[in-house]
Amino acid sequence: MMRWNLLTLGLLLTSMSYGQNVCGPQALQVLHSAHHHDAACPDVGCPGLQGTGVDSHTSVGTPHWYSPAPGPRSAIINLEFGPLFPDEAKPAVERAVDIWSQSIETVIPVNIQAIWDSLPPNILAQAAPYEVLHDFEDAPEANRQYAIALANQLAGQDLNPAAPDMVVKFAEDTPWYLGLDGQVPDSVYDMVTVALHEMGHGLGYLGSANHNGNSGFIGFQGIPFIFDHFVEESDQTSLLDYVSGTVTFGEVLESDALYWGGENGSEALGVGRPRLYAPTNWAPGASFSHLRENSYPEGNANSLMTPFLNTAESIHTPGPVALGMMQDMGWSLPPVLCSLLDVVTLTQTGCNPLTNTYTQVLQVTYENAPETGNLTVNGVAFPITGSPQTVSLTNLTSDGAPVNVDVSFSENLDCSLTAPALFTAPESCCVLLRLAEVNPEAKTVTIRNVADCEGGLSGQVIKSGGTQAFLTDLLPPGVTLAAGATLTISWPDWPNNAAGGDLTLHDQVGAYDDYVQWGTPGNVGQVLANIYNLWTPNTFLEGLPPYTYEGDPYANPAEQGVEYWSAVPFPCAVLSMTAGATSGCNPVGNVFTQELIVEFQSPPPAGDVILVNDSMVVYDGANPWNVVLALPASGTAVDLTVTVMGEPTCTGTLVGEVLAPEECGCPTDLNNGGFVDVTDLLLFLTDYGCMSGCTADFNGDDIVNVNDLLIFLTSYGDSCN
Repeated sequence: MMRWNLLTLGLLLTSMSYGQNVCGPQALQVLHSAHHHDAACPDVGCPGLQGTGVDSHTSVGTPHWYSPAPGPRSAIINLEFGPLFPDEAKPAVERAVDIWSQSIETVIPVNIQAIWDSLPPNILAQAAPYEVLHDFEDAPEANRQYAIALANQLAGQDLNPAAPDMVVKFAEDTPWYLGLDGQVPDSVYDMVTVALHEMGHGLGYLGSANHNGNSGFIGFQGIPFIFDHFVEESDQTSLLDYVSGTVTFGEVLESDALYWGGENGSEALGVGRPRLYAPTNWAPGASFSHLRENSYPEGNANSLMTPFLNTAESIHTPGPVALGMMQDMGWSLPPVLCSLLDVVTLTQTGCNPLTNTYTQVLQVTYENAPETGNLTVNGVAFPITGSPQTVSLTNLTSDGAPVNVDVSFSENLDCSLTAPALFTAPESCCVLLRLAEVNPEAKTVTIRNVADCEGGLSGQVIKSGGTQAFLTDLLPPGVTLAAGATLTISWPDWPNNAAGGDLTLHDQVGAYDDYVQWGTPGNVGQVLANIYNLWTPNTFLEGLPPYTYEGDPYANPAEQGVEYWSAVPFPCAVLSMTAGATSGCNPVGNVFTQELIVEFQSPPPAGDVILVNDSMVVYDGANPWNVVLALPASGTAVDLTVTVMGEPTCTGTLVGEVLAPEECGCPTDLNNGGFVDVTDLLLFLTDYGCMSGCTADFNGDDIVNVNDLLIFLTSYGDSCN
């Protein structure tokens, strides 16, 4: 067996550039140049765990199996304080010892000495094994250095009973938080965390690699640490395959791609291999012998053995990865007993109105479950599939009450967990809702309860245009709806889709409950409404809101679809007017005929009178409507105006589309008799004195007077054929 005591180890750890350790007595200063690359550590008191000064406000609690109560421990760890160690700081260090004493197993007590002393700025504490040993009796690996505390366990005897197994030095000037609860205030460091971290190094969580700015080194007196044995690259190449003292090995140490290859450490991580801290610029005291900071940041269960600690941060567990790594190196861990660690809620369905029941999904986390039997949750048995395990409790009664959850294993009833009031059941939903009226313009929805009992509206949702709202969010708390009753609900945030949209009613259980579509087809909810046979594709209500359900709401199967809804008809409007065929001038009467095609929105009833220019025409009910007009020939453009007599606002004008043929026949043939005679004279005299728009205004000066009489007399007796 070869022994390297604290004197020699001081040389080793000095050569490791700021390794986190207590590096030995001042006499070692003369030896620190052995590797010729550590002028930065002249007094051998090398820096340790570094504080960042940044508040993180994170806390990782003790392991679930830890108990602060007195009782047997799986490891015996003796703690001796130096004479200057403050009494008020001792409980925090003792708590760290107690956590380790329940995290590992010992057959030989571990002896720790704690010292209160001055350290460089930002260095919180330092620790290292008092000595390292190799090739002792029963050493699992030949030619590997082991921390004395671990070597004692493997050898089954105290190999150096006269000395402590590690020395931990705490910085006397650090602003410490000395509480045990992990609730660390701003600007101070948690002593429990620091002590727990440094004791990990003293137990052997420490590698021997080093870098001098050019080349990489590993091992002490040519013998690597057991920690080094498990370090590998991403391709699983062991670092011990490289030649120490070479540039190539130096590049490997600065690759940011070093991993722990031990089976237990990897298994504890769950996915992949634990990643070590190997920044591209060697960081003395941080590189190699820690987990990668960015991979296990503050708040992570495995963050204790990273190289930096924040203020307002606590980590009161070694973490599963660090313990797995310790096991790989040779430490025994206490047997893991069956333990139900946690049960949390996942999804909860809404209340099913057909059965007044719901489903609750839970996630149960456990470890060391029995190999046979079932996982039992509130009396329901589930096969054990592995942690975390998802289970679904179905057909639970909706009553709005809090629900306790009891979890156990059928083959180990002592392995149990109770979570009081873990979740709350939905309110009773003995309702079956249908849409009674929908008004997207007023943004109101009227619902009807077609069930035979009263119930609440929990879980009921309305959706329109990609937006949804829970009815309970639109109503005062506790509103219920009696059997057969209706309720009008205002939805202020309803999208502005009165011109075309849809609305879905859904209780979040199974298919949609009701649906209506207006204005345009193909709205957001139409696809599922089609699938659930609530609506025929590409059908929609035409008209104005409100849209009213006219079917039998109690029919089974339900009467649903556009044919069971009504809309307020659009008002009568002339949508288009088109000029059809135009005839030539008829000399008998100097007129021509013009075909007019009119398309209405909501046309008037057949039999109504429609005024077309000066002609009153009886509407025949056709839409589009074709009418042939007799109009005077004038050789000018003619405007055509259509007005429904019973609805004067239903009107339209075709401007400038019709060109009347040139005049033909006799304008003085006032009775269109074919010649100008005494009958025309009598008609002229009845129009004499007329002003504006007069039939006998032959010269167009808007008055029938003697000038028009002279024109008439010059044509008296003429034939107009």
